[in-house]
Amino acid sequence: MEIRQLQYFVVLAEELHFNRAAEKLHIVQPALSKQLQQLEQELGVRLMNRTKRKVELTEAGVYFFHEAKDILHRLDKLKNQTHLVQSGEKGELKIGYVGSCIHTFLPDLLTSLNANFPQIQTYLNEMTSSAQLAALENGDLDVAFVRNPIPSPEMGERLVFSETFSLVLPHHHPAPDPPNLSELKTEKFILPPKTDGDLYYKVQLSICEDAGFLPDIAHETVHGHTVLSLVDHGLGITFLPTSFQKVTNVNVKFIELKQIPQRAEITAVWFKNNPNPSLRKFVELLI
Repeated sequence: MEIRQLQYFVVLAEELHFNRAAEKLHIVQPALSKQLQQLEQELGVRLMNRTKRKVELTEAGVYFFHEAKDILHRLDKLKNQTHLVQSGEKGELKIGYVGSCIHTFLPDLLTSLNANFPQIQTYLNEMTSSAQLAALENGDLDVAFVRNPIPSPEMGERLVFSETFSLVLPHHHPAPDPPNLSELKTEKFILPPKTDGDLYYKVQLSICEDAGFLPDIAHETVHGHTVLSLVDHGLGITFLPTSFQKVTNVNVKFIELKQIPQRAEITAVWFKNNPNPSLRKFVELLI
């Protein structure tokens, strides 16, 4: 049984007229009759009753018509979906991100992805930068949104978001706005560990170094909400991306550091040899 025979039969069943069906199919009427005969012989059943006056479907023909029409519809869908998968317009993306992404740029980016490529399914994982890079290596992520990654020739990268840092203090701290950062040299600091991102650690360290001192680090953590709780309890001060001020209910003081050159940056990274075609479509949105 050939797909062509199903197509011919469906058109004939819709027209119930050999000449009209043949014209619609752009073939001659004897060829259409021959294809129907071959189909009936293969099935071992009569699909149509034919007289000089009319053509009508048998009970088996009615059943075969509906099933054949459904099969052809699914074959068309299969063909179209296969092309979409090959082009990357249908597929899956495993995305990692640090926590601040979800209350800054990431929702808008995902909205754009859904508008442009609605058949790309996304799987989101909030992870630290170091965990994301390990997941990329293992193939558990297609793309990661991390802070200040170390450049690698094997990886593509795109800076997607940049914002100021804020000095975060207990709410009763007397520091003025703008602060004199050099006066903070006696404070206890809460900073991210070097192991989670050497460059991001150095960026925060350089804020203190530019003010003429090395910070006295009392606690290390990568989790912003943990940092805020520690500051609230008077266990130290810190630098955080300014956007954290929008999403915390902790009673702390944010002083935006507009005057310093350091910025909190988010970079998208992915392996250039990743064969996932949907990744290419996603990267196009980052440009």
